[in-house]
Amino acid sequence: MSERVDFFIEGKEQLAKPFHYSASGLNSIYLLNGVTEKVTDYGKMVHIENINGLHHAIGLHIIEKDEPMNGAEFRFLRKQMELTQVQLGGHLKVSDQTIANYEKGHTALGPAEPLIKGVYLLFILPEETRVEVLKSILPPSQEKRKRLPDVPRRKLVDHWIEDGVRRAA
Repeated sequence: MSERVDFFIEGKEQLAKPFHYSASGLNSIYLLNGVTEKVTDYGKMVHIENINGLHHAIGLHIIEKDEPMNGAEFRFLRKQMELTQVQLGGHLKVSDQTIANYEKGHTALGPAEPLIKGVYLLFILPEETRVEVLKSILPPSQEKRKRLPDVPRRKLVDHWIEDGVRRAA
């Protein structure tokens, strides 16, 4: 994800200057609102409203984008699923060193990319919508679905919206 990606909470006033959310481990994430900065005796404190919803929105952006995933994005998805490199390697039937090489960009993701995208999607979907979503994307048809239906999407991201998605919807 090399191009800047903006996220915001619908209905909230935008910040004067977008907040660069580098703590995500992704250099291109900016927040247009939903952030409060406060200077305390201990230094600058940052509060991000509904950080889990934001992380789900970032994860959905990663799995739905057309460009190949990079190592940092792969690591972001793994960490969101709270998996170690050893655990994910076990799921993908590769070594933890292979996972480390994916994350460092030393090894092409190849078939690991669609696998982690699918595993991540199943991880974040509420149980009652997993079957519906799987039916909409499997088996591949001539008309490929690139985005989730709007109802499950809204439940997953809990108010956070990628800036380009609102305009495209």
